[in-house]
Amino acid sequence: MFHQFQSLQDTFSSVTGLCGNVGLNLRGNGPATFVQGEMVSGDFFETLGVGAAVGRTFGPSDDTLGAPVVAVLGYGYWQSAFGGDPAAVGKTIWLNSVPVTIVGVAAKEFPSIDPARGRAIWLPLSASPQLGMDLYGHVSGDHPSLQAGDDIWWVYTVARLKGGITLDQAQAAAGALFHNDVLDKSKELFKAEDAPRLVLMPAPQAISGLREQFSTPLAILMTAVGMVLLVACANVAGLMLARSATRQRELAVRLALGAGRARIARQLLTESVLLSAVGGIAGILLAQWSAPSLVAFMSRGGLWPSHLAVRLDPSVLAFTALASILTGILFGLAPAFRGLRLDLTPALKANPASLGTGTSSGGWLNLGGTLVIAQVALAILVLSGAGLLVRTLQNLKSINPGFDTRNILLFRMDPALNGYNGPRSKSLYSELLPRLEASPGVLSATYSFDDLLSGNYWNTSFGIEGEAPDTSHATIGLNAGPRYFETMGIPLMAGRLFTAQDFSLPPDTKWEPAVINEAFARTFFKGQNPLGRRITGTGHKLVSREIVGIVGDTKFRNLRSEIAPTLFVPAGGGEAVFEVRTAVDPRTVIPAVRSAVSQLDDNLPLFSMKTESEQIERSLFQERLIARLSSFFGALSLLLACIGLYGLLSYEVTRRTREIGVRLALGARPADIVRFIVGQGIALSAAGAMLGILVALGVTRYLGSLLYGVRPFDPLTFFAVASLLGLVALAACYFPARRAMHVDPMVALRYE
Repeated sequence: MFHQFQSLQDTFSSVTGLCGNVGLNLRGNGPATFVQGEMVSGDFFETLGVGAAVGRTFGPSDDTLGAPVVAVLGYGYWQSAFGGDPAAVGKTIWLNSVPVTIVGVAAKEFPSIDPARGRAIWLPLSASPQLGMDLYGHVSGDHPSLQAGDDIWWVYTVARLKGGITLDQAQAAAGALFHNDVLDKSKELFKAEDAPRLVLMPAPQAISGLREQFSTPLAILMTAVGMVLLVACANVAGLMLARSATRQRELAVRLALGAGRARIARQLLTESVLLSAVGGIAGILLAQWSAPSLVAFMSRGGLWPSHLAVRLDPSVLAFTALASILTGILFGLAPAFRGLRLDLTPALKANPASLGTGTSSGGWLNLGGTLVIAQVALAILVLSGAGLLVRTLQNLKSINPGFDTRNILLFRMDPALNGYNGPRSKSLYSELLPRLEASPGVLSATYSFDDLLSGNYWNTSFGIEGEAPDTSHATIGLNAGPRYFETMGIPLMAGRLFTAQDFSLPPDTKWEPAVINEAFARTFFKGQNPLGRRITGTGHKLVSREIVGIVGDTKFRNLRSEIAPTLFVPAGGGEAVFEVRTAVDPRTVIPAVRSAVSQLDDNLPLFSMKTESEQIERSLFQERLIARLSSFFGALSLLLACIGLYGLLSYEVTRRTREIGVRLALGARPADIVRFIVGQGIALSAAGAMLGILVALGVTRYLGSLLYGVRPFDPLTFFAVASLLGLVALAACYFPARRAMHVDPMVALRYE
């Protein structure tokens, strides 16, 4: 299709095409490895403005049918596989048994057009037939390879707009071409209502799923960060108020000598902004230092690309500068406003030794207490959200997925990349399974075309024999190998499981066997016995089958998903995931597994090797990330709020030292003083907690899409958060109360 778009020279300055995810069997000097590559047109790098770190990129002559196959390596793969050796350029490697010459290494800043998926290698689209790719964009070994003139629908088109051309104008021009040159020539392929439409989108939105995947979690975390920032602002505002209270005489003298109140307010505000600017600079330096560690932490789940660089670009620096200025103004307003309203006469008459230790509270305690209440309320809000997210993670981790997840090693294999067709792959698997099961520490082994909890499955439609001919149902399916259910620990509920004979049926078999789960039986047979019933294939990958067994329900897509009606059919040959049940740590049998495969074909790479437990942990990566970071921000906001409470009470104890001394001299017990100070702190904390919970009740409903097994208004979570606040608040009150309890009345009274 991109060739047709290249004719729109008045709309696009350049047009390129790519197939974004191609699995390749690479052989060089060492053992065969599996790498992810992209098939691209010859002008791909030029269109994107990407240069070469070493050697060159593709030119038009490289993307010609029948030309020698050349490759450009990804910078990261060049570093890991070739040690960054410039001599790698010019070497020959073997991809899918085809000799390929390395002509260059892409720039370090370019992992892929999709930043979520770094690529090891790029190849010209014209090499697709030589690499064995079929009309569907796969290397299957069961379909003819591409030929010159074939129409293909799996190539992404990326175009650079010409200067002055808008996206709407490009949409109109490309849409007309698509309708006239494509749809009119392929009317027989589509019904009118199913005909494809062309929609142009900015490349970052169209190609990468990172924005969609992480937009909601990052928005929640940014909200939490904003709340922590507000808590910090309120905290610093309280400290600045306390400081300004001790400077009343200084400010009063300056006013008496002719300084304007506005000038005093500007000075106090400037001091606040300078303080926040220093904090902003420190934050930038800390972010620059910690960014690589943060990316490494996030990429451990396998869902965040480790190659994705996090840079402090001008927009980030500008945002930080603006935030620093605004926060400085925000926490500087209170002391500046106080400076504008300063009463000269009491301030000038005050004894310098008693400044800040008088008995009248003025408005400072009221304003300081309000700031503490605000801090506590914000901390409760952040902690409530974090508590709900932690409860969600706990609920997901406690789910029974319906099969035994312990001691299972998973790995994938794609024999088609080494020239195997379906029957040869099936024969290979039949030889491999006994070898795997004979390995030390292995209890049983099987394979399937998709693994549980991976999000991979196929959909199909079917009819049930005896129903109306036009009745159609939809289900998901999985191709399962020999002893699949026994290996995975999925219980048999009725009937039988697959036997060895089910995997070697003659081609003319009319009714092939199928196993269903309990959800399938409940949904489509509604209390009837499904055993022996026959289903007729009307959709993808389903022939007519007879139900021979019912197994227990399992989570299929992910832990969050509801149990889905699932159809299991005997697996043939093709790309497969192997499941190996072990009696020991699954990782310890990896060498034996590799040895068993290499004994049959040492050019077959194994990839995506992990344990079932690791797969489940990866599936919970996003939930774990949000829970951990939100908990960190919640704890930080609580700490800041309690520091603010401690600061307020400490200042009050200092300011009211004479009053405390008088009380003690008149017979008050130290315990009474402790109750008085702690009572103030608990009252402020309780007010903030109630306000925070009320706000949280209205806000946490926006977390609904991220929660599992817990309501946004979960009373247990709010009770736990309030209890935690109470304990920390008591600790914050203890030290000021302890200091007040030990005030010496004689020393305190000497202040006057």
